[in-house]
Amino acid sequence: MSIHFLRSPKPRNAVLEELYARLRRRGHEVSESIPDLDACDVDLVPEHDLYVLKARSPLAVSVATVLQRGGARVVNAPAACSLLLDKIVATSILRRGGVPTPRTWAVTDPGALQTGAFEDRLPLILKPFDGIASRGLQLVVDRKGLAALGPWTGPMLAQEFVDGCRYRHKVHVVGERVFATRKVFSLGGDPDDGTVVEPGEEVASIARRCGRLFGLMFYGLDVLIGREGPVVVDLNSFPGYGGVREAPEALADHIEEIAHGRLELTPR
Repeated sequence: MSIHFLRSPKPRNAVLEELYARLRRRGHEVSESIPDLDACDVDLVPEHDLYVLKARSPLAVSVATVLQRGGARVVNAPAACSLLLDKIVATSILRRGGVPTPRTWAVTDPGALQTGAFEDRLPLILKPFDGIASRGLQLVVDRKGLAALGPWTGPMLAQEFVDGCRYRHKVHVVGERVFATRKVFSLGGDPDDGTVVEPGEEVASIARRCGRLFGLMFYGLDVLIGREGPVVVDLNSFPGYGGVREAPEALADHIEEIAHGRLELTPR
């Protein structure tokens, strides 16, 4: 089988290197391309048995969509990854699907938040609607912070702050298998791997529900454990699986099953 990865410009991490090695040892041809560094022909046609979308940029998702419309088999589904690029739409889908998620408002003009209604909801977390990882996050804790906001270059999400969190859980999913790592809570991104922990049945159930809502096979969640239980604050496609020792084998097994047609491309 010929398996091609559409990858981001970031260097390959240890999980991806081991995944490639395992697939090759099993007799598969493994190749990759980086759409964000290429001039991508809009007439390109499928050349491989399976494509794996391991990038989140708009260009990579567009290339995967072109390939899929040309008959390629692609995992994760480009339509699902496209939805995740818009946090306004993605958050709405999560909330309507019953996933515990902070109350959220979409806003472009900071002045829309400078009212008594939002002053009563402080603190608030602000994030770009198209942000990746923790880039661009802001914490507004008081009225002075609200008055100092803006202007922004695009829409933002304003979310109620999840109170009482000591840790941020990174939840990593491969099909129905759910893994988790834990880091001390911080507002910005932390590049280090967390400590491996058991996700627990409640968090695992929430994670699988997210996969079914979006049609994802390989994805990650940021989960905060607040005073009222777990809350999903971010969802992304094909994370790095950092710290998850079982990830390369689990991914190789799942990709191989999909490549041979023994598993569907998207969960029901």
